[in-house]
Amino acid sequence: MKRRNFLKSMAAVGASAVLPNTWPTAFNLSTMYQAADAAIDYAGAQIAAPTIMPQVINIYLYGGPSELSGNLTNIVDIDSSSQNSYANAFGSGLLRFQNDPSGGLITPNGFWSGAGGDDMQFLLDGNHMSVYRTLMKRKDGTRSHRESILMSQKGSLDIENSAGVGTRVAAMLYQNRGSFEGGTSFADGSAVDMDDLVLPFVSFEGETRVFATDPDYAVPLLLRGTTLNEDLEDPYTRQNNGNATKLDAMVSKKLADFGYNSRYTNVINSNDLREYLAQKIGLIQSASGILPTVSELADQATLGLPNGSTRMSYPNNNRYSDRIQAAVTLAIENSSSMYITVGGGLGGWDDHNNGIDNYPDRMSQLFDALKSAALHIKYSGTQTAGVAGTPGGGVNRRTDNIVINVFGDFGRRVNLNNSEGWDHGNNQNLYTIGGAGVVSAANGGANRQLGKVVGRTERVGDPGTNNQVTEPQAGSYEIEPMSVAASVYSYFGVQNPEILTADPDRNPAGDAAIDETVAGEPALF
Repeated sequence: MKRRNFLKSMAAVGASAVLPNTWPTAFNLSTMYQAADAAIDYAGAQIAAPTIMPQVINIYLYGGPSELSGNLTNIVDIDSSSQNSYANAFGSGLLRFQNDPSGGLITPNGFWSGAGGDDMQFLLDGNHMSVYRTLMKRKDGTRSHRESILMSQKGSLDIENSAGVGTRVAAMLYQNRGSFEGGTSFADGSAVDMDDLVLPFVSFEGETRVFATDPDYAVPLLLRGTTLNEDLEDPYTRQNNGNATKLDAMVSKKLADFGYNSRYTNVINSNDLREYLAQKIGLIQSASGILPTVSELADQATLGLPNGSTRMSYPNNNRYSDRIQAAVTLAIENSSSMYITVGGGLGGWDDHNNGIDNYPDRMSQLFDALKSAALHIKYSGTQTAGVAGTPGGGVNRRTDNIVINVFGDFGRRVNLNNSEGWDHGNNQNLYTIGGAGVVSAANGGANRQLGKVVGRTERVGDPGTNNQVTEPQAGSYEIEPMSVAASVYSYFGVQNPEILTADPDRNPAGDAAIDETVAGEPALF
């Protein structure tokens, strides 16, 4: 059986497992999408399919990190109004710019040097990243972890009944497959075929609400979320010892001898599919240890490569490196991995106390790893359409279709409380990296624009109290957390992504994708 037909048959087998026993044995997959009370009109998505399929890596910071590492623009006002002194806690340099004769920790674009800010500035200056400082929850102002996480990971205010963002992407692609098949290619040049996908939706955090099922739609087996870990170990491989191999061979022979193949086709195909996927993941594992060479001196320097060394590396002794490297490796080596979510081990941001010791170190580690991720993507392929991979990259494909989005539950208040931390707030930063070749409906069909900081904030709240936060200044561009989901849908060609974030009761208009053509704020010095 040809691989395509084999995978197609497995999609049908897997889907049949979710059907009631009273259904007839013969059915069409499309009937599964004909729900009587569909909450989401996937077929109503207006599609302008991209030429190259995007790949999105969603990095979720559980707990909700403070925005301050990416936004010190209000720090003087914040310090003078805080219950406890920032200057005493973090040093007076936190209140001064880096070009101050006395030295300072504020970078040209207002990032916190020593808390990931130097790497942020590098990513911004190199047009690898843009920062949106006004990701503000207004439609639902809850500061609860559970509700905030589900709103972001489901892209909806209906947190109890709606599908996750990854599931919605899968259902939209499958329901509108005719718009993609025949015109859209993956970044390695292969044609899109919804029955011939390998690891299209992957979680590096175990079970996640990003792939929460849709109660009205059963996504075919091969388009459902799969879990991998940072070692790229897969769930398909059984212990491969001699006895297991002999047992499999014996069972296969008995089935053939007694003519049971037709009765047990599903079992046999499931084993074959597991073996096929295990072999595919094995190839990705083999590639994961081969990082590209770095040709530009500035990039070599920021990675801290030894003199004469050009092979890039991720930082050692970094709690985030392995998982982020694994996600980027999967995206590069398997261009049909379209939505990858990373979290779990990237949590721990609930800094109600002891933020002085923990927060700067964690942010430094995170952006040290993200800087390596951006350069891993840059040097693994090419940023130019139709041009083969760069020397030492190891792949013959474009990599400017890979987007990394980084955000969390919410932001924090800016008052430094008596436990040396920050309590829950509503405004936060969105860091979006890579994907310069990705177009968006919100951009009028233009490419993503990187290398800028968007959004101006101001401190609000009574001085000397705990309830002090930053909010968008009047007239500043701002977005809802659900706009991140809408932007993802837009990258896949949905021209009206708000229909996939709409909730008929609480948010009937939905949320539009982020307009990435909005001008950035000028540097501070």
